Amino acid sequence: MASSSPATVIVEMDEPYVQAILLRAFGKYGSLINTQTAQEHDSANSTGSSSSSRKLMHWREYEKIDWDSVHRSTSVFANAYCIRKGLIRKAQMAFNIRLYTAKHPESVLKRGVPETWIFELDDIDYLDEALMECYEVEEGMRHNEDVEDPALRQQFILKPSLTGRGAGIYVFDTRERLEGLLEKEFESDDEQEDEDAEDESGLQTSGGGMLSSCQAVSQIREWVIQRYINRPLLLKSHGERKFHIRTYVLAAGDLTVFVYRHMLALFAPHPYKQSAGDLDDHGAHLTNTCLQAKLDGFDESKAVDLFWNLDLPREKLDHIFDQICRILGDTFSAVSSESTSFQTWANCIEQFGFDFLVDEDCNAYMLEANAYPDFKQTGENLKFVVEGFMAASVATAAEKLLLDANDVSQDVQKMMDHDRNDLVEVFARKNKRNW
Repeated sequence: MASSSPATVIVEMDEPYVQAILLRAFGKYGSLINTQTAQEHDSANSTGSSSSSRKLMHWREYEKIDWDSVHRSTSVFANAYCIRKGLIRKAQMAFNIRLYTAKHPESVLKRGVPETWIFELDDIDYLDEALMECYEVEEGMRHNEDVEDPALRQQFILKPSLTGRGAGIYVFDTRERLEGLLEKEFESDDEQEDEDAEDESGLQTSGGGMLSSCQAVSQIREWVIQRYINRPLLLKSHGERKFHIRTYVLAAGDLTVFVYRHMLALFAPHPYKQSAGDLDDHGAHLTNTCLQAKLDGFDESKAVDLFWNLDLPREKLDHIFDQICRILGDTFSAVSSESTSFQTWANCIEQFGFDFLVDEDCNAYMLEANAYPDFKQTGENLKFVVEGFMAASVATAAEKLLLDANDVSQDVQKMMDHDRNDLVEVFARKNKRNW
């Protein structure tokens, strides 16, 4: 028998693409879950017609979640963890992984994450001092001075710690190039400060502290430098273009982590080999589809493909997927052990998007993690991947948080099991903390 007081879920996502998919996913549960948009919820409250749900879930943008209620009540739930900068901020994750691998030298993270340095710089005049903390990078650039062929040099990639969607990412191989890139960033400060003065709200963020605008990069004084993987796996079937793998991950409660099997391959628009030494050819080196979509002639069908459809033997695909699962398991083990930068609550779940690169020997490397991933970059042709992941996430929320066992019929249980079938568990905290 269904409960007389069904759970209520408030769905409020800025991207219509995501909002529509979520509403359909929750709608499958009929009267068991009362799904409302924010407008419907506010209207019901103002007229006094809102239901007295025993359970309430916020599935909203991070900044709109009622964190006070989530923290205080065991019957209020959220689609995000309040504190997870130890995972989604590149410098903080690099620091946590460094601590973890020092304690666990056998970890797959020793190989499965590119060598990474935290790079802090407040003024271009202090570049020498900043590079002292990145000695190997400085040595690599010095070595490159004697290498005439750019394609044979050691290459590095500079990434702002806080931005996403490809903003402010540069590949460099010499001190001169690095200095030039940083000077451009610092020179834009005056223009950005003028814009900020006109905007009292300051920098716009998304996903809980992630800057979403390329223009905001000049405000950042923390980067990571990674050793660039300059021999990526290239497929003739896709024009020998560089690609990265987007992996959707669901973290639940305190803390179980699942990988969604249906991963995506996102391709750069230009062939890689002839541009390997041309670091200004972003179309060969950067694979972010959000950057490509702004270009004339963008073809979604050439930019995104299914991982399992790639022209590789099945054993190689399985080998790459197994590496990704093991890397993710140790990543969450690393960050969840640092409670000051990653805190899990039993009444929360969260979706993440992880990016991986595969080298020519089929070794997988984790590049970064994104909260509130840009699902729209999947496009319309492969929209079913996002729909499947949303259905799996909603089923997890329904089973773990929203529905009482007595309210779940056999048909509903079968539906939840079916929707969760493509989730692969990769990590479970052994000693869970009391909420």
